[in-house]
Parts: sequence; structure tokens; C-alpha cells
Amino acid sequence: MDFSVFHGFDYAIFKFFGEHIHSTVMNYVAEFFTFFGGEEFIIPMAVVGLILMAFKRTRKYGMAIFFAIIVGTLLTNVIFKPMFHRPRPFIFFKDDSAYWSWYEFTGKHIENAYTSFPSGHTTGAFELGVVLFLVFNKKFSWVFPIFSAFVGLSRIYLMVHYPTDVIAGMIIGTVAGIAGYFIMKAVMKKIEKTKFADFDLAEKLKKKKA
Repeated sequence: MDFSVFHGFDYAIFKFFGEHIHSTVMNYVAEFFTFFGGEEFIIPMAVVGLILMAFKRTRKYGMAIFFAIIVGTLLTNVIFKPMFHRPRPFIFFKDDSAYWSWYEFTGKHIENAYTSFPSGHTTGAFELGVVLFLVFNKKFSWVFPIFSAFVGLSRIYLMVHYPTDVIAGMIIGTVAGIAGYFIMKAVMKKIEKTKFADFDLAEKLKKKKA
């Protein structure tokens, strides 16, 4: 795919961030949000999902989280990143002094050079944000996807992803979150008359203590 058609749009957004948003305080804010889309957060969340499956009361939450992460990971890291092999902005704009000054100001983050599209951090944040929004279905649930959007914006702010990478990550993460939710619903229905449906680790632990 020829991404050059998007470079004018991508660069204009970078310029806006670099000239109007960048500040020392915002660097810390971006670092905070970007953490919640990385492997160091997403992988433990997958493990949390597996643990929650062992408890009857939290099984649907665990399944939804786990399946959303699996779908998002397969789509982004297994299929799309190797398929598109898009160079990072710091590769493409390496001779652009303005971009380079913005990139250095935010910490000059080193990422895998040719895995820019789509944004894995944004995918990870949205697969969780959307699936949590769906599974909780409460008044406060909108907070999850809003938080995810800030994770995506942090990737643009840090100059390690093009805006178009982030937009793609939002779409893929949303699809993964919806898929995780409906896979959970299907699996829960499939197992409702099985022994696993009645299994509850909390009850097992109580019996052992007794």
C-alpha cells in the first residue's frame, strides 16, 4: 500500500502537536497514557482475563477481555503489521529537521522501525476500552473508550505513529472489542450446561479453608 497519499495529512497533525501541544508537562502526560497500550500492560490484562474466568461471578468479564486481546493481537501483530511493513515516522521524516526536533523533544522513543501501521498501542487500548464499555453497560462505561482515545493521541504526540496509524488502530481495536464481547456471549451460552459453567474457584478455595 502506498501511504504517501496520507503524508500531507499526517505531517500537518505532527506540526500542530509540535508547535502547539508539546510541553514538558505534556511529555509526562503522554508517557502516562501510552503505558496503557503497551505489551507491559496488555499482556498482564490477558492474564487477568484468564484468572477472572476461573470465578463464576467474573467469568464473562474475563472471557470478554481475553478474547478481545486475542483478536486484536492477531489482527494487528500477526496480519496487518507484517502485511503493510510501514516505516515509522522517525524513519520516513529522518531528514526533516522540524519533525526531528519534535521527536527529540518528546524523548526520541525507539520503536520497531517497520511496524508503524496500524498502531498496536491504540489497538490494545481500544480493544480493552470497547469491550469493557460493552460488558459493563453502566453509565460510567464511556470512560473506557475515552481513555483509549488519549492512549492513541499519546502515540501521535510522541511522534512514533502517524495519525493514520492511530485511526486504523482505533478501528481495529473497536472491531476486536466487539468481537471479544460476542465471542464471550457465544462461549457462555455454549458452556451453560457443562461442568465448567458450575465451576467456581472461590467456592473451591472456601472448601479447602473449611
